[in-house]
Formats: sequence, C-alpha cells, structure tokens
Amino acid sequence: MNAILAPRDESVFARMGRLLGIPVKSEADLLRIGQDGVTVKAFKRVAAQLALPPDLIGPATTMRRRLEGNERFTQSESERLLRIARVFAEASRLFDDDEATKTWMRTASTYVPGQPAITPLELATSDSGARLLEEGILRTVHGIF
Repeated sequence: MNAILAPRDESVFARMGRLLGIPVKSEADLLRIGQDGVTVKAFKRVAAQLALPPDLIGPATTMRRRLEGNERFTQSESERLLRIARVFAEASRLFDDDEATKTWMRTASTYVPGQPAITPLELATSDSGARLLEEGILRTVHGIF
C-alpha cells in the first residue's frame, strides 16, 4: 500500500483527503473546503508530499504572508491547490505508486500542441489544464489512446 494514498479502489475523494489531511467524501466537501479556504497545515502537507513550489498557488510574497500569519488561503488559491490534489489522486490510481506519480507530476511534457512542455503540477493550476490531464489519465486507464 502507498504511503500517502491507499488501495487502487479507494475513491478519488478519499485519496484527496489523505493527501490534504482533511476528510473528503464528496464534491460538496471539496466545495466547502474551497469556500472556507485551505488551511496552512493542509497546504504544507501537500507542498511537502509533492515538492510543490508555493508560487504555483499564489505570488511568493502573498504565500509567505499566509504561511507566516497562519492565514487560510483564498477561494481561488484553495481551488488551485484542490485541482493539484485531484490530479495527483487520479494519477495515483493510474500509476498505483506514489513515487512514480510524483515523478510524473514534476516531469514536463507537451500536453498542448504548439505549446512548450509543461509539468502536470503547473498545468493543474488552471481548471482547463486539470481537465486536460484528467481526461488523459482516464483515457489511459480505460485503454483509449
């Protein structure tokens, strides 16, 4: 069994919750977490597990202030972090190995024709980028190439 995430049949919500250190059972839970703002503790947990550069979530000075002041993240910052967590949770089902998933998240590739290579971590910060990654993961899981 993986250190962060559990068996392959565990739900994406449970996997996200395990990564965040927050119980997550549904989209409603994710909506609440996003609206309330992710805690510094949850951010630090994800950042440590994924070697997440803080400036992917917000400007460096803002991130430093949030971390030093133990402030909750804004809704848009929280949603960025939740998208990254969701992509990681989906990919971990595909790879069934945390280290392989982390490596994939940090490895740049060309996901959009005509655009420069980008890492899944960077791509997952936008809604469209996360959807593109999730679609690719689901296609691979189901053997549709």
